[in-house]
Amino acid sequence: GSKASEDSTMSMCSKNMESAIRPSSTLPRGGTCRPVAAIEAGLLAGAEIVPGSDAEIVASHCTKDLSWLQPSIDSLENLGTKVVGVHIYSKCGLAPIGAPAGAHLHTLPNLGRNDQVYAEYLATRHHSLPGQVFFLKDSSFHYGGHDFKKYERSAVQMAQELRTRGFSCGRAPPHCGPAGNGSQWHERAVLEAFVLRNYKEKHTQRLRGGAPVNATFNSPTQSIGAWLASVLSQPTYGELRAREVWPVCYGGSFTARREQILRVSAADWAALAKSLSRADNLEEGHYMERSWAALLSPPLPTNVARQLLCHPSVKKAPYSGMLLATVGHHTHKHTQTHTHKHTHKHTHTARSQSLVAWADEYWLARLELG
Repeated sequence: GSKASEDSTMSMCSKNMESAIRPSSTLPRGGTCRPVAAIEAGLLAGAEIVPGSDAEIVASHCTKDLSWLQPSIDSLENLGTKVVGVHIYSKCGLAPIGAPAGAHLHTLPNLGRNDQVYAEYLATRHHSLPGQVFFLKDSSFHYGGHDFKKYERSAVQMAQELRTRGFSCGRAPPHCGPAGNGSQWHERAVLEAFVLRNYKEKHTQRLRGGAPVNATFNSPTQSIGAWLASVLSQPTYGELRAREVWPVCYGGSFTARREQILRVSAADWAALAKSLSRADNLEEGHYMERSWAALLSPPLPTNVARQLLCHPSVKKAPYSGMLLATVGHHTHKHTQTHTHKHTHKHTHTARSQSLVAWADEYWLARLELG
């Protein structure tokens, strides 16, 4: 994109991320807010380990070289995951370079980017899925010197986590320095209000590959929650909304097991694919990016969700609702001394500045990598 467009995006992010953290508001019984890592360790301690099984790879292709794909397949095979099929969905009118021998090539109109590809695959293959599916963008390993490189997770790392969790993201949650780290967990009540009404990158409405000329970025619906309610069946949406905490996977690459995929009906996947076919670059794609992990993961036990909610959350885009994986603490306002208030203000400012940098990373990656 143009430099002017990038500057305007960063300026918008900086403004929106000011005072972007909601303090923790509730404490679990006992008055201690456990670190997110400890809560996650407790979840994994009792998890069943599912061995590697047959797998397919679904790669969404636009312009990037796919020569990284065969080494990823080899590493999965060495781990005991048998890759029985590779499906490359090409959208931008360019023949894939570096595709593995024997890969199935599908050509689709340039609509909905990787999210539409994945939903289309799930709708059409619902009756014949392998044990696990890896959903990968062609830009998955093209970050180069970009800051997101440090969050990148290999196919092997994803496969290992899949054995205990049933879902794994291709990007680790972002860090924001000593002020605290991000986590995969998001407060649903905040996340469901997520919108991108000020997104102005119209130059990314790319007309290659049959994308519609007059498409607009903004969704007809007013938020991620309203969009999901309008697209999904009532049972699927109702189950999602009953959860207080959702996992979110940023970056557009992840893996899931068949039993989790089948929790959502083929009709729901088809409805999502249709909604994501409105334009090339569309607000619904950002909604879907934030919905994959919740749709493809089992719900957290209520007591675990409540433990997570004692952590502070991000209030504004692009990480609306993200619970910060700090070592939580809770200070009642009426008992704060002047020193405590000063320290809290300093910490709050440091976090806000870190979140501005976070936001800049996110938007620039969307501009550069789609």
